[in-house]
Amino acid sequence: MRIIQNNKTLLLLIALVGVFAAKAQEEKFTSRPTGRGEYSLVAYFGGGMSYYLSNGGAPAYLQPTVHKFNPVGTLRIMWFPDHLLKAGLETGQVTFYRYDLKDSVGKSGKISLNATPILLEWGMSLKKHLNIFAGSGIYLLNTKLDYAGNVTANKLSVGWMAAASYIYPLGSQTGLGAEVKWLYAAETSNGSLCGQLQLVWRFLRW
Repeated sequence: MRIIQNNKTLLLLIALVGVFAAKAQEEKFTSRPTGRGEYSLVAYFGGGMSYYLSNGGAPAYLQPTVHKFNPVGTLRIMWFPDHLLKAGLETGQVTFYRYDLKDSVGKSGKISLNATPILLEWGMSLKKHLNIFAGSGIYLLNTKLDYAGNVTANKLSVGWMAAASYIYPLGSQTGLGAEVKWLYAAETSNGSLCGQLQLVWRFLRW
């Protein structure tokens, strides 16, 4: 009798273990996975000045006066997953260079090279507030000449960027940053070193 009772108890335990195992397996496939961190979208609104480091522009006989310091404005949207590497897009407007020129008879003019970058970027945090970014894509180049009439020429160039920034948090959703960035249109060999102040806004979290 004791053997029969022990067998019944063992069978009951096996049945209970089977029920709990089946329930756990069901929850594994039907419930939301646990342990996932927070995802968010972060916008970087940047503005500042760029310095043109490449050579190019107007020929010497036109007596060009170069303006290498020019304004730059950018917008970057980054996806922050629950791990180290971030991804996003950046665009904006940068003036690579501006020239004032004068010909041999004293007639003056102006020429400028502007660009709109469209770049796929990756970023990560090195320390709590220090971040690095790198990416590649295309630059929509626009050359404007004001000399004996107005002439505009457009060109597409592949290119890349690299940047480092420091962000000081103003709250749980916003921060103020300073960024040093290299923008380079490789096909036309035009590059500028940029310094920007940034408003950083975490506008979506899930």
